[in-house]
Amino acid sequence: MKSQIKYVLFLVVALVMAGTFTSCSEDDDLSNGGKPMITHIRVTRPAAADSLITEASQGRMIAIIGENLGNVRELWINDRKAALQSTFITNTSIITRVPTEIPNEITNKMRLVFANGEELLHDFAVDISEPKPTFMESEYVAAGEIAVIRGDFFYAPVEVFFTGANNTKVKAEVVEAKSNVLQVRVPATAQPGPLTIKSKFGESESVFWFRDNRNLIADYEDTDFTGWWHGPNFISSGDGNIRPISGKFLRLDKVDTGGWFEAWVGDGTIKQKTKNIPAAAFANPANYVLKFEINTVSPLVYNGARIHFGTGDPGGRDKATYSWSPNINTQNKWQTVTIPFKDIYEANNRNGNTFTYNANGYAVSFHFVGPGTKAQFGIDNLRVVPNVIP
Repeated sequence: MKSQIKYVLFLVVALVMAGTFTSCSEDDDLSNGGKPMITHIRVTRPAAADSLITEASQGRMIAIIGENLGNVRELWINDRKAALQSTFITNTSIITRVPTEIPNEITNKMRLVFANGEELLHDFAVDISEPKPTFMESEYVAAGEIAVIRGDFFYAPVEVFFTGANNTKVKAEVVEAKSNVLQVRVPATAQPGPLTIKSKFGESESVFWFRDNRNLIADYEDTDFTGWWHGPNFISSGDGNIRPISGKFLRLDKVDTGGWFEAWVGDGTIKQKTKNIPAAAFANPANYVLKFEINTVSPLVYNGARIHFGTGDPGGRDKATYSWSPNINTQNKWQTVTIPFKDIYEANNRNGNTFTYNANGYAVSFHFVGPGTKAQFGIDNLRVVPNVIP
């Protein structure tokens, strides 16, 4: 009996030892001793499969390449959890997307959690964009009033700075912040110039200027109307329907413009201000825009408003004009309009009309043709300014 017991014990010990050796042998056969490891991370586009990365933007699809990755259960980048799908997980790769949510804590680490509780850390940063201001609903806003800035990546906490005296930065009160729109109160000491918007992910300076006073070609503060064919009678300092934003403005109040109506036409002293169109705008028209502020008392919907510039006299408007097709309802508030200067430049260089750089300035015409329309609005501060940072 004792001999049988000894035999059984011998078999048990032998089996245990065999299992141990077998287990060791299997682990030894696995790369990196069976331990998970990451060799590199790359983009998923086949054409760029050899592009190795150490960071990626939010929402970007990435491929994590390594060994013994098949038992991953969780994947974290910073403190945000990435989505995992079993069909995109193998022993040598994991395909996932960088989380789009903004991290509360930035560690610049990727953390993998495996089925056995083991964790693996790997250096990896998320490229979170700095704020990107695109435009202001109105670039002319009085001190103490609310300015609306639109763009993207306005991640809280966000700060907005206006240009102050001597190019200093003046901090504004942020009244409301969303990821793509900011409402801020204009500081009393704000001056013309770009805005700076700052978040914990960086800062950006706007291409547009607040109260942009560069290259003004019409601000309607004129007192000498020599050479004006039409327009002086429409200049206003404000009325019961429209308040000024920076002095006088062109004010139209026509229930029906009829088949032909000239709102601002001439040369002479008009040319003195149109000299302000920079030569660079003609050398690179795509880098410039025509901007102005408009305030509509009633909606302006029309396909026959014409904008003419030329080196001749205003009669050139019969040869070439830019057709502006507005569909604007500012609800009796001032709003900034932007028109590509390239379109105006090309439209006015046709049929023998010439609109090229001229140090003496240009004849202009802003008029309506065709079916009559309701034209009840004010415009101010026409300017040709860069749409890129010079």
